[in-house]
Amino acid sequence: MNEFKQRPVLGLIAQSVALVAALFSLVICILLMADFVRIQMMDPLNDSHLLELREQLADTTEDSEAVIAQIRTFDLYARRAFFSNQEQRRTGGLLLLGGMVVCFIALKLSSLWKPKLPEVGKHDSPDHWELNSLFRQLMAGTGIFLVVASLFLAFAVQSDLTRVLARGVEQAGKPAPHVGQTFLSALPEEMKANWPSLRGPGGIGVAYIATAPTNWNIESGDGVLWKTEVPVHGFNSPIIWGNRLFLTGGDEEGQEVFCFDADTGTQLWTQTVKTSFELPEVSEDTGFAAPTMATDGMRVFAIFATGELAAFDFEGNRVWQKNLGVPTNPYGMGSSLISDGERLFVQYDHEDSQKVIALDCATGNPVWEMPRKHISWSSPILIETETGVQLILNDEENVTAYDPVSGVALWTIKCLGGEVAPSPAYNGNGIIFVANEYAQASALKLTDGTPEILWQYDEYLPEISSPLAAKNLFFITTSAGDIVCLDAATGEVKWEEEFDDGFNSSPVLVGGRIYSIDIEGVVHIFESAAEYKKVASIEMGEPVYATPAFANDRIYIRGDENLYCIGK
Repeated sequence: MNEFKQRPVLGLIAQSVALVAALFSLVICILLMADFVRIQMMDPLNDSHLLELREQLADTTEDSEAVIAQIRTFDLYARRAFFSNQEQRRTGGLLLLGGMVVCFIALKLSSLWKPKLPEVGKHDSPDHWELNSLFRQLMAGTGIFLVVASLFLAFAVQSDLTRVLARGVEQAGKPAPHVGQTFLSALPEEMKANWPSLRGPGGIGVAYIATAPTNWNIESGDGVLWKTEVPVHGFNSPIIWGNRLFLTGGDEEGQEVFCFDADTGTQLWTQTVKTSFELPEVSEDTGFAAPTMATDGMRVFAIFATGELAAFDFEGNRVWQKNLGVPTNPYGMGSSLISDGERLFVQYDHEDSQKVIALDCATGNPVWEMPRKHISWSSPILIETETGVQLILNDEENVTAYDPVSGVALWTIKCLGGEVAPSPAYNGNGIIFVANEYAQASALKLTDGTPEILWQYDEYLPEISSPLAAKNLFFITTSAGDIVCLDAATGEVKWEEEFDDGFNSSPVLVGGRIYSIDIEGVVHIFESAAEYKKVASIEMGEPVYATPAFANDRIYIRGDENLYCIGK
């Protein structure tokens, strides 16, 4: 009897809880929808303040750095606001989901605890209680619709955010006219003044310094500023920031990061990168330390064949370290790292998983990760296009572009084949150049951010060395010792030259000259011109597999055993 008396009281309590939960959920629904409408009405790409700054930059002949700094500051605050909004909407969605769960449970308990009265008879027409029941059902249906719509708006944030930033990136992967421009319109100028990754700023093989030495002698030491032995072997290339030079070495005994004084060659520090994983099998041509490091100007990043990825500051203090999983492929880890100053990009392709990862430089935390369909041993590049910065990757079949900030795949074009090791090239004038042995070379013209194949070439092709794109000419160096020059607009062969030894090192453009080092260590210097004009051929006295670095009007060359600084 007591239980029967308590049931109505418990039912009333459950009804009250359900009512409060429903009102709470209704408020969250209204806030989420209002926030969605606010986002749709915003147009960050055409913000009046940003447009005013851009017009000011276009009209400014002096103090443009101040305007650029204001644009970057505005860009930073916009980015923070968008990602803060993203987290708020996800939190709102979770609160809404929780409120509806509580409401549902309370209603069920209310129905369970409500005593049933005996039915006296049925009315032929709907009475007050039946109309009330119909009204409640209608309100419940409306509430369910609002909840579903609000949850969709809360958890579909990434696609919505991407649409706002990219102005309608289509599902097929074709970019809208302003993809990437809001958040990353250009690489930091500091990177162009240094050598932050394989093949320099953006990884495209172009030095922004005007001149480099063209005459030195290793035996006499004339023109050699310093020479120092590298403690542990590795096929990676040097990177430089300010007066610091970094490279890695690795073997069965361990994996190490080295820092040298770029002015004197003095070894400043060494750090061992330990791993708890079993060493993988690697080929003699790759070894344990093939990927070149990268820097964001404050930290340096190194990755090894074990999948161990580590970050250090310039004084050698470990900032963070993680293992991405030991890669399984027949050649080992070959892709080098690259950074845009905020994110570190890792092309992590192996047989079990192919993906490209963006990590926060300061913490190592994941920013985004995108799966890939095919494997390759090439390295990513960052290019500045009319529609913003794009991250470009090769694989066994395709060339693919990603938005560096969001990871959205902007476009994919099928034009490669075979086991791809060479990286893409870019002439800064809207044409991407890719090539691989047993496939073909392709010039990809970017029109409004979307590529089309301009022409293809299939005679002399690279196996390891990456192609080079000057403004009007493309260059290919092969493992057989050939160098070919092609017209960038038409693919017409301008000239071909044969040399005694092949090329693993990639060519680099400095001013109007090209530096290319063969595997026996002969530095071939020639003009970037439509006919072959030799400047010099200089022997280093030992094999060279690494790509040279250029900074402060000097050349830094890693030989098989020694590191050289060529300069005055």
